[in-house]
Amino acid sequence: MADERRIEPFRYSFNEPLPGFYNKKLSPNISGPLQVKDISLNGLRFSCDENPDLSMKDEVLLSFIYHKETYSAEGRIIWISSDNGTMTCGVNVFMFPESLRNEIYRLGESLNKNKNFI
Repeated sequence: MADERRIEPFRYSFNEPLPGFYNKKLSPNISGPLQVKDISLNGLRFSCDENPDLSMKDEVLLSFIYHKETYSAEGRIIWISSDNGTMTCGVNVFMFPESLRNEIYRLGESLNKNKNFI
């Protein structure tokens, strides 16, 4: 894995990964289904089937479903890990749509509320 990581006040990990799809920005034929594992204000982590044509620093177009709504974002892969035919990618998202940013803030607030009970 790379040294570069998302530095965030929180990362919300989903109990059930969110289904979605990725496309390599400059090579749209390089694409496939993904599962969003966690999300933060600046990025997300997803897993997918191993794809040798997807690498660090690639720009990707992402779409995924959260609460029956489809969201799209664009970002750059900043790290990749492979294991048993599966890839996990960390993505620095350039900008989330405002409606999704609001959802991410709510997820962060729910994490802070739960910390008070631990």
